[in-house]
Order: sequence, then C-alpha cells, then structure tokens
Amino acid sequence: MPTFDELKYLAHRDPEAFEKLRQELIDDSIFSSSKRLQHRLRGLQFTIDARRRIASSPIKALLDIQRMMYDSILSLQQVVRCKKEPSESAVRKPKGVLLFRISNSSKD
Repeated sequence: MPTFDELKYLAHRDPEAFEKLRQELIDDSIFSSSKRLQHRLRGLQFTIDARRRIASSPIKALLDIQRMMYDSILSLQQVVRCKKEPSESAVRKPKGVLLFRISNSSKD
C-alpha cells in the first residue's frame, strides 16, 4: 500500500494511474471480504462512485459521502439504543406522552 504522500504525488502527476490504483485497491478490498458481504459492498461502492460523478466538485463529493457515512452511523446508533432501552413498564413517562417500542416479531 502506498503512503499518503505517494498517493498525493501520483494523483497530481498522473490522475489516470491514481484512479486505476484506487479502483484496484477497492476491488481487492471487496474481493477479500466475505462472500456474504461482497454484493452489499459492491452496491455501496456503486453509490459512492455515482455521488462522486454527479458532484459539482471534489469537495461536494467528499461532503456527500461524509453525509452518507454520518447517516449510516446514526442509523446504527438508533438500532443499538433500541436494544439497550428498558422496557416500557420500567420507564417513567411524562403525562400525555405515549411511548412506543419497536417489536422484533413479525406477528404485528
């Protein structure tokens, strides 16, 4: 794996070679993951590449992808928080406020 400075130099000196290396590294990373995750990772990379293509500038692409990551982390945090919250009977609720639990069963 090249160092940051080597990648920076390559990106400025030969953007096509940098892009080729970037794609090879991404493909290697996806290929080295479990078979179960490869399809999902390819879909995620497709979305990232699409955001990069339609962005009006590299900074806009960075911000769009950063927002995707942030939204993903917030979603994960909500799932973890729901798993850790006490049951409704143990929670003291303010008058006039309804509390809802997310059911994991498909009976609902």
